[in-house]
Amino acid sequence: MTRARGITEQAADAAIDTACRVLRLPAIRARFAEAADKAEHDQLTYRGFLAELFMAPGLRISASR
Repeated sequence: MTRARGITEQAADAAIDTACRVLRLPAIRARFAEAADKAEHDQLTYRGFLAELFMAPGLRISASR
């Protein structure tokens, strides 16, 4: 499937995976594909998707950088 900006789902997944590695977000990296699929199924807004992703059980975000 091609998105409005001309990026495929596969390319988007690869870009997100790379960004999560660079930003050191392993929990987000591990969950984003499943969360995105669920958000699409549940017809969540982009903000709703992000909220669900960041409020996932077991996700720990540290501000100690």
